[in-house]
Amino acid sequence: MEQNFQEQQMQMHDQQLQQNKAQMEQQFQAQKQQALQAMQQAEQTIQQNASMVDIQSLQQAQQQLQQATQQLNQMQGIAVTQATTAEKQQLEQVRQQIEQAAQTLQLIQTLNSENQSFKKG
Repeated sequence: MEQNFQEQQMQMHDQQLQQNKAQMEQQFQAQKQQALQAMQQAEQTIQQNASMVDIQSLQQAQQQLQQATQQLNQMQGIAVTQATTAEKQQLEQVRQQIEQAAQTLQLIQTLNSENQSFKKG
C-alpha cells in the first residue's frame, strides 16, 4: 500500500513537471512572437521614416525596440531554467536581430541630427 502511494506521488509529480514544461514552452513562444512583432514594428517605423526622418517616429521605434528587448530579457530568464538548446539559439538570433535594428535606429538618428545641423548651417 505504501509503495503504491509513493508511486502515485511520483507520477503526479512527473505530470506536473510535464505540464509546467508545456506551459513554459507556450509562454516562451508567445513572448518570442511579441518580441519579434515589436521589432518588426520598429523596423517598419524606421523604413517609413528613413526618407523624411521624423523625431517622434524614431522615438516610437526606439520604444518598440526597448519593448522587444524587455520581452527578450524575460524570455532569457525563463530560458535559463527551462528552455531547450534550440530555443536558446532562437533567443540568441532574436537578440541579434533586435540589436541590429537598434543600431540601424542609432544610425538614422545620427544622420538625422547631422542633417538638421547641416540645414541650420
